[in-house]
Amino acid sequence: MLTLLILGFGIWFFSNNVSKVNKEDSTKPLPVSRSVENVEEYEIISREHIPQSLKGSVYNSNPPTSGMHWGSPAKSGIFENPLQDEQVIHNLEHGYIWITYKTNTNQEIQNQLRKIIEQDNKKIILSPRDANDRQIIIAAWGRTLKMDEPNYDAIKDFIKTYRNKGPESTPE
Repeated sequence: MLTLLILGFGIWFFSNNVSKVNKEDSTKPLPVSRSVENVEEYEIISREHIPQSLKGSVYNSNPPTSGMHWGSPAKSGIFENPLQDEQVIHNLEHGYIWITYKTNTNQEIQNQLRKIIEQDNKKIILSPRDANDRQIIIAAWGRTLKMDEPNYDAIKDFIKTYRNKGPESTPE
């Protein structure tokens, strides 16, 4: 009897929590009660998984915030080397925040970004990315905040507002 109860709860939990797709319009990011200033929102173009090592195509933001991606997400944390967009898009789908910076970013700024992650590393990835069209870009599912000079309060506000706002809820 206990096994059936646990099994029933598990089925209910995952059916109610695994997918939080915007029921009104799955082409838009999940709504939030208060947007962060200067955040750009993008149409959700795809949640399709592609084989590992294949390149995705047709992204509508830089860095990509939705679209074709690998089935294996990256681990949360600080990375010294660039990650593949196709891998991190899967993290964004799970509600992660991805903070990227160009490799020529001042070392003190990189250190301050690391401090933010060290203080709050749940579902956050920090990595260099020279394909950025701005010096620092913070990304979530369907959203970016771009800056040439860091605004650490805005970065923290972005994390607080948009973390766990991907269509798949995961416990990481």
